[in-house]
Amino acid sequence: MQIKKNIKWVGINQVFKIVVQIVGMVVLARIIAPKEYGVMSMALVVTVFASIFRDLGTSAAIIQKKELDRKTINAVFWLNVFMGLSIGVVIAICSPFIAQLFHEKRLVFILCIISLSFPVTSLSSVHLALLERESKFNKVAFVEMSSSALGLVIAILMALLGYGVYSLVAQTLISSLFSTILLWLGSDWRPMNKVSLNRDECKNILSFSGNLTGFNIINYFSRNADSIIIGHVFSPQILGAYSLAYRIMLFPLQSLTFVATRALFPVISRKQDNIHEVKDIYLKVISVISLLVCPIMSGLAILREPFINFIMGGQWGLTSDLLLWLAPTGYIQAIVSTCGAIFMARNKAKVLFLLGVVSAILQVGAFIVGSQLGIMYIAKFYLIANVANFLICMSVVMSLLNGNLLNILKVIYPSITASVLMSLFIIFVRARNDFIFEYQLITLPALGALFYCMYIIIFHKSTLSFLKNTPGIKTHI
Repeated sequence: MQIKKNIKWVGINQVFKIVVQIVGMVVLARIIAPKEYGVMSMALVVTVFASIFRDLGTSAAIIQKKELDRKTINAVFWLNVFMGLSIGVVIAICSPFIAQLFHEKRLVFILCIISLSFPVTSLSSVHLALLERESKFNKVAFVEMSSSALGLVIAILMALLGYGVYSLVAQTLISSLFSTILLWLGSDWRPMNKVSLNRDECKNILSFSGNLTGFNIINYFSRNADSIIIGHVFSPQILGAYSLAYRIMLFPLQSLTFVATRALFPVISRKQDNIHEVKDIYLKVISVISLLVCPIMSGLAILREPFINFIMGGQWGLTSDLLLWLAPTGYIQAIVSTCGAIFMARNKAKVLFLLGVVSAILQVGAFIVGSQLGIMYIAKFYLIANVANFLICMSVVMSLLNGNLLNILKVIYPSITASVLMSLFIIFVRARNDFIFEYQLITLPALGALFYCMYIIIFHKSTLSFLKNTPGIKTHI
């Protein structure tokens, strides 16, 4: 298995999905009102939480285990099916209470529809995990690209017909159904005819995935407490504006960081006993992510107003204001989120869970305090909480790799320095030139990118040499 091959296919997949998301965001944001987005955000608070229990972390356990037999895989499959059905039923039963919590009657019907996606996706979670374990990311890419594209087409057609929030609901359901069908067609594995929930086999898997599930629960609250609090304290319009800004912030996390961790996790799991090599790989990944994400988020913060006004429209002004604080938060999260691959590969899921608790305390505390002062303060305190979380998490993960926080700071400071200077350069050029409104989004990013690249090439040649000397890494399943 080659890391570069994994990254290539995961990268192609993720780029395609990002394009689909951008197209969907731009097109649907012009058709669907912010209030409708706010209602969908309320539903996602519930469904994202429920998805944590869909496979109880068993997919990661399948990838991480050095040896895996058919009985174990079969037990995990039927466990996932049982959980998927159970979660769907629970969501449908609880939908009236959730609708009352958010003061939105439509959530009852919306949640009942979305609940159908859980038993559907549970039928293919093992198939997906096995394909990733075997590094068949080309098949995974085809499945995920096809399902996301079909879901977007259905959503746009329904939005044009005036279905509003139900267009977004249909997008989720159709994507899940089509993905499951393709995963079954693309995987050679089939469950045994006999329904089996072997206690010993399940216990063996859950010994690893239990802490991982605990972390995912904690991580859910730290990532969705803002939507819960904003949805309860403020209006759906404000939640819709914040949700859009948050989605934009997550692009680096969902693209570069996701690509790196997803592609490297199977490889690092096989090399989990070679700490020196894992550390070297990890620092290179951090350096690449920082070099790419830092200038993007800096440019977004500086050019947030013309970007939002031109791409989304004037009704999303609050989203533009929030991005000033959420953009740097997105960079920090892109770095910190890589820690999970190390903890899982090194079989330290308990440490990951404990760090999740610390992160939740910091971030939920920031949301609670900020909500008393206003929506902008939620974004400001969220940034502060993420800075503190960065220092804690990166210190722990580097100690696990026989390193320290200085190792991380050494590989990210060139991109941070270059991005700050790039931002000042853009501000200087913008203040002294009367750019036509539309041209700002072409000329200024191009000039900023040129400045950034020249600075890195001239003043940080050692960083480029560090990344260049990365040999192809091969390992065996």
